[in-house]
Amino acid sequence: MEIDSLNLSFKNKPLLQNITFSLKDKKTLAIIGKSGSGKSLLVKSLLRLLNQDYKIEAKKFKIDNFDILNLKEKELRKLRSLVALVLQDAHLSLYPYLDIGELFHIVLKTHTNLNKISRKQKAFYYLDLLGLKNLDLIWHSYPHQLSVGMARRISFALALVSEPKYLICDEINSSLDKKNEEKIIKLLYELKDKINLIIITHNLKIVYDLADELLIMHQGLISQKISKNNFFKEENEYTKAFWSFYATRS
Repeated sequence: MEIDSLNLSFKNKPLLQNITFSLKDKKTLAIIGKSGSGKSLLVKSLLRLLNQDYKIEAKKFKIDNFDILNLKEKELRKLRSLVALVLQDAHLSLYPYLDIGELFHIVLKTHTNLNKISRKQKAFYYLDLLGLKNLDLIWHSYPHQLSVGMARRISFALALVSEPKYLICDEINSSLDKKNEEKIIKLLYELKDKINLIIITHNLKIVYDLADELLIMHQGLISQKISKNNFFKEENEYTKAFWSFYATRS
């Protein structure tokens, strides 16, 4: 993934400016910053998941062999099978008029050649892996019948079933209890050397455990690009809070 001088505007109002970064193969990039700094807009831009009122420009914008700004609709679908995005608002990412089983069938029919029975078996594997119970009941449930934590884990399973090459997670641990948060972090850690991973998070424990590099965003700009090791060695507003929190627990 190579991004050079990406700019995003909405009706001529600048939102992201001069965003430049790359993601090396099998590496994990964490994106941190205060709410409203542009983190979620950036990852939606990577998949062109924004309507026509938004304008994206860049000197270079490539993921694998895809030149993102020049992709037609059919090519965009191919890109989105390669790059899976787990959105922060899990309920909004699940189509409300289809039950969970239908959602899994659509994803797997689009991205695999599995038959109906195999599609369900594969979906159940990931749902079970993420700690969900009563899978037959979940299979026939609609998004509005799910808790926030369940919806988040199901949206994560939907991202994993097509075995993407890139996985982008936007605040994936939000609204989860400690047990299920640990389960997801453990799974991400196991995936870390097999996949290209981008994580948006406020949780520096996740950054500490998973990241290789960090982007720190502020008001639509990248204020700093830094390795994980150097980030935790230096004193800044993030690490001071992080180390003081763990000092109180030791």
